[in-house]
Amino acid sequence: MFCRPLAISVAAAVGLSAGVTFAQTLPPAQPTSFDYNYYAQDTAASPSDAPAPAPAVAVPSVGCDAGCDSACSTCCDSACGGCDSCCSNSCGCGHSLFDCCCLGEPWTLFGENCCGITANGWAQFGFYTNEYGNSDNGPLGFNNEANGFQMHQLWLSVNKEAATDCCLDWGFGVDYVFGVDGEDTQAFGNLNGVGYDNEWDASSDYASALPQLYGTLGYNDWTVKLGHFYTLIGYEVVQATGNFFYSHSYSQYYGEPFTHTGVLASHDAGCGTAYHAGYVFGWDTGFDDGGDQSMFLGGISKELNDNVSIAWMLTAGDFGTGNGDLYMNSIVVTAQLTDRLQYIFQHDMGDQSGEGNANEWYSINQYLLYSMNDCWAFGGRFEWLRDDDGARVVPGTVGNYYEATFGLNYKPHANVIVRPELRFDWADVEAGALPYNGGTADEQTSGGLDIIFTF
Repeated sequence: MFCRPLAISVAAAVGLSAGVTFAQTLPPAQPTSFDYNYYAQDTAASPSDAPAPAPAVAVPSVGCDAGCDSACSTCCDSACGGCDSCCSNSCGCGHSLFDCCCLGEPWTLFGENCCGITANGWAQFGFYTNEYGNSDNGPLGFNNEANGFQMHQLWLSVNKEAATDCCLDWGFGVDYVFGVDGEDTQAFGNLNGVGYDNEWDASSDYASALPQLYGTLGYNDWTVKLGHFYTLIGYEVVQATGNFFYSHSYSQYYGEPFTHTGVLASHDAGCGTAYHAGYVFGWDTGFDDGGDQSMFLGGISKELNDNVSIAWMLTAGDFGTGNGDLYMNSIVVTAQLTDRLQYIFQHDMGDQSGEGNANEWYSINQYLLYSMNDCWAFGGRFEWLRDDDGARVVPGTVGNYYEATFGLNYKPHANVIVRPELRFDWADVEAGALPYNGGTADEQTSGGLDIIFTF
């Protein structure tokens, strides 16, 4: 196939999506781990640019296809290919729990799109606890507190994609979130940033935030984004619907930005390649940039073949008054090993200078995800993070953090997903306090379950 020459260009908050062809729309800003298919859209939208995550795993159906209609009693024979005709004929497809699953179309609160504008969201509820019965789960990021059943995210997104096929077009995105994740999701790097200190009341863990508020212009495979938007960096995202696991990695929570404010441009160079670059006010800052942060954000994403994609994203520059310079990059490789099995490899590395706060951190994060059908998937995550100067995870604690997480994704309905998981954490502490059970343990077993309702 003929590919036009790749042009050096600048790009927006777009990243990596395994198995998704780059056509007139740009590649998504973050890869996603499981095909939730929450919102039946003609074109895949990324967690960063739209309310719903783009599919990254092609989940096959198992059962019978049109050629097997006459043998519905054996519709789950391995010689048959699909499930749709079994369901349409009410043949009772599903001789075992994981044979076949037909969910149908998800329900949407806001109905049909109007003038290209989409509106949807979700509500996430769950609980997370540890083996010690401690009210503090330790440094588990969004799940660091064990306070019983909580609403993590009540999320609403309104979005219009800017077309990039020919003529000049415009778009926008705005996200609102309320819940216990609200305080972490807001622009906490800037005391006057978007949604800062917006607790529901003085004694509550609940807060609201605007993690995204931007406008876009699109023209001829180019998109320019201006405002407050999600990061390019890393694999996991803040939005619950964009991740396979309930808990988050150390890398995502302690070593990567969540959002940026500034300007980003993107160019789809064709052949599965996109270039990204822009100017931002550091990490997790609001519109006033009170810390005088001034940084570059960009990178390259590339489909190496039909089954393997790679993204290299970085941020570098002045990290604000008294904080010195910061360089951080993330490499994510996604490989579709089979129709059902996906492997993701991620490597992060960061280095910050500055008198009194110089520090370095790096990590390796791996995921193995297996989709049994449209309703069931299971996966594992193994991670190692090195906090070289005790500045990222537990303040003052120098050492290595490890975690192994195992979880299930179950969809009983097209609008519902249940995510139980079990997590094992341990740390090799060289200096400072121990990270678990109130500073008395170097290892911990924890787990929980959340439920996501989409609309």
